[in-house]
Amino acid sequence: FLILFFFFSSRRRHTRFLPVSWARRCVQETDSALIPLLNAEYMGIQIIYNKVEMKTTLYLLLLVVLSLTNATDFPEEDGVLVLKENTFDEAINQFEYILVEFYAPWCGHCKSLAPEYAKAAKVLKGFATPVPLAKVDATVETALQQRFAIQGYPTLKFFIKGQPIEYDGGRVEAEIVSWLKKKTQPPSSELTSASAIDNFINSNQVAVIFYGEKDSAQFDQFKIVATQLGELSFSHVFDANLRTEKVGTTDPRIILFKKFDEGKNEFNGQFTSAEINTFVSENRHPLIDEFEDYAAERIFGQKKNAIFLFYKQNEEGERVQKAFQEAAETLRGKIVFTKTTNLQGHGKRVSEYLGVKDQEIPTLVILAHSGQDQIKYKYTNQITSESIQQFYQDFSNSKLQPFYKGQDAPANNDEPVKIIVSETFNSIVFDTTKDVLVEFYAPWCGHCKELTPIYENAAKQLAYNKNIVLAKVDATENEIPGVSLTGYPTLRFWGANQKYKPIEFNESRDCLLYTSDAADDLLCVDLGGR
Repeated sequence: FLILFFFFSSRRRHTRFLPVSWARRCVQETDSALIPLLNAEYMGIQIIYNKVEMKTTLYLLLLVVLSLTNATDFPEEDGVLVLKENTFDEAINQFEYILVEFYAPWCGHCKSLAPEYAKAAKVLKGFATPVPLAKVDATVETALQQRFAIQGYPTLKFFIKGQPIEYDGGRVEAEIVSWLKKKTQPPSSELTSASAIDNFINSNQVAVIFYGEKDSAQFDQFKIVATQLGELSFSHVFDANLRTEKVGTTDPRIILFKKFDEGKNEFNGQFTSAEINTFVSENRHPLIDEFEDYAAERIFGQKKNAIFLFYKQNEEGERVQKAFQEAAETLRGKIVFTKTTNLQGHGKRVSEYLGVKDQEIPTLVILAHSGQDQIKYKYTNQITSESIQQFYQDFSNSKLQPFYKGQDAPANNDEPVKIIVSETFNSIVFDTTKDVLVEFYAPWCGHCKELTPIYENAAKQLAYNKNIVLAKVDATENEIPGVSLTGYPTLRFWGANQKYKPIEFNESRDCLLYTSDAADDLLCVDLGGR
């Protein structure tokens, strides 16, 4: 009865909790049928039936069976569980660990995340303790959106035994897997068969395996590095026969397997955590990254200095790529090497961001991170392996001058709102005879467009005073040394006597503040001209 009950219950796609009274009735109704079976010998053992005790036992067994069959088979899309309000609590309580994405179908960042999220879901299913990934359409499941105070998309929350914490990891497969691995898995897992080793290697972009003894100094050092570099996948093989089969020796070995470049690297240094860490760090990335999501996250998300090669698909492009490859091999581990064309997608956007013009290609750009600032150095001479290496050496020795992207100054600048570009910023803003308010905007910014008529009206209202300047700068095309922005529009005021410390404008943008002589002497100009 129990076997049949479990079988038919488990065949249901969406099993729901069954009432305890149903279990009690099952015991009562099957009591007479079970007595002949139980008052018998089984496997040579005489079974003595006690009706009261047996009823209690069956009742408890049925509850156990019910608990086993209560696991809901949630619908999936690309390996990601799709949750709704009526299944959400069941999911976060059923799984010890679960990562949930709250998204909106129209959200561009959500669309970019989707393929990376799906790839991560596939990898995480292969963990010793699988970690499911789920998603909730917060525009439909509004009760969940309000319950978890979702303010933007995508928002990811990690649930541990039903309790949420904020997810603060990256947005590409490797970063998602890494973050969850640190939260849920031991730093290194044992592999006990040849098929397990093969599966581990095949399911990871980078897989690091230690072959050696469990109680050894070498393994202790390996575990230190596995903990330090938790974003990668580490495993170990202790079985002597399996080690001989796979690496031809029982001597300790560390091999890094990867799905790019030469395919694998074998460690040949001293078994210290420092040397193992250096070995893994130098070989874990492609020698040259194509500038796609992974490289973008590494450079901009993790703030790694990088040298970009922009090339075209022609004979000259082939030549400079070979030179770039040779230089990358010489400078391995010192700086990220990445290459792209400027035709579409990520390459087009990053070329615009770095200020690379089509007529300059092929060219090199070094992007360096300094605090919140990103500093660019452009190289436009003949590209050879030697010149690339020299370009890097000059950067390392602080011999290069930063490059700032900028537009040409306008021929006429007679409108009430003055136009500022990179080369005219200092002459206009730091004029000590003028009080200057500057709007930093982006052409695509909706709030900037809404501000335009308000800002122009304010400029007209103040036009009588020649010592007051309202200006604007397209911050997507003009970079200003020392000016860092976190959003658009940003308005800053440089008073005639306050050039060293601009005032950030944080009030309602329907009312512009003007300081005449002191920071607390304010004039508000609104649409009505008051």
